[in-house]
Amino acid sequence: MPKTQYARVDEKGNITLPSNLARDLGLSPGDEIRVGPNGQGLHLGSSITALKRIYVEITNKCNLNCATCMRNVWDVQYAGMSAETFSRTLKGCESLPHKPELFFGGYGEPLSHPACLDMIEQAKKAGHSVSLITNGILLTEQVTRRLIDLRLDKLWVSLDGASAECYADVRLGDALPLVVENLTRLRMQKYQTFGFSSWAGVPKLGVAFVAMRRNIHDLGEVIKLGMRLGAVEFSISNVLAHNAELLDENLYLRSMSLSPSAQLSPLVHMPLMDINGQTIGALADVLKGMNRLELFGGLLNQNTDQCPFVERGSMSIRQDGKVSPCLPLLYTHEYYLDNRKRTSKEFFVGDLGEDNLLDIWSHANYLQLRKRLQDFDFSPCAFCNSCEMANENMEDCFGNIQPTCGGCLWAQGLIRCP
Repeated sequence: MPKTQYARVDEKGNITLPSNLARDLGLSPGDEIRVGPNGQGLHLGSSITALKRIYVEITNKCNLNCATCMRNVWDVQYAGMSAETFSRTLKGCESLPHKPELFFGGYGEPLSHPACLDMIEQAKKAGHSVSLITNGILLTEQVTRRLIDLRLDKLWVSLDGASAECYADVRLGDALPLVVENLTRLRMQKYQTFGFSSWAGVPKLGVAFVAMRRNIHDLGEVIKLGMRLGAVEFSISNVLAHNAELLDENLYLRSMSLSPSAQLSPLVHMPLMDINGQTIGALADVLKGMNRLELFGGLLNQNTDQCPFVERGSMSIRQDGKVSPCLPLLYTHEYYLDNRKRTSKEFFVGDLGEDNLLDIWSHANYLQLRKRLQDFDFSPCAFCNSCEMANENMEDCFGNIQPTCGGCLWAQGLIRCP
């Protein structure tokens, strides 16, 4: 059991956190952190000065053409990250007080980059925690063996179905048996390396699932399959409708209609209870009928109007070295807010070909942007969605300029990235 820790309140009402907890949160003297209610307690936000994670898109090429991918609605040049750009990424992290996690992922298949494993090796030698997300097809015996030898910290695999039919319907390829075979072999290789403590070995396995009407019935089976393969974490996201056809797959249209007036709804406190045939129907009725729900002591819908990328202390680097605050702003793309098509224009805060990574992160304009994102004082386009300003992320009716994030479905907790 983790040791209980306590913050102290002085005579002026100032709260002092334990030093190890402040360090883990990336807090420095003078930092401001967002504080808000969380049931009967407080929620402490992250510091906007601590860089904790860097999403590194080492390629935007992919060996699949999935129906759900943003690549279906863009027109970009496909390329891989150069050795020089990756070297600049590592070099820029050297002067940081704490090594950020490097997350190999973006809008391509990282393992399709010929130098992917070498880049992981360089990052691990530099002292970084490293994660990678893949569709699992290129996880050959040689690749998984090296990932274990390199001590990759976490391997995320996209599984959108537990049956070959359901998987192929989403991923546009009948490759599920191959992916399962690859992950089964990975688990055996981990056992051969770590013995009976293989559950504590690396890489840890995570499963990413994109939920739609066509595959939501398979979610339970995907989790069971993932557990058999050794998964320790699951990331469930809704689909982002990049075209009109995907609108019919949405599972969140009612959730998008929830507005700040939901605070007028009664608050329902639910206890911990068994989920079985006797309780599931009643729980479903509560979830359908109530906008405000405290489940096991924590408030649902608390992560709305909140940028998950800022909360994680992250930045994103495109394969050409351009730096963005988040993954959705790496490329211009279209998606639907309800039945309205919205264009999200790419937005960058720097370029590793011209600037040092630390200088980009600590620049006053970028710091101000992160503060604006944490305050999230944007017009509620995801709820209102009634004027032409909702068509793009260039400006909103509150007077904000690009990027305006009131229509960002990541910030409403509807779309999630591992």
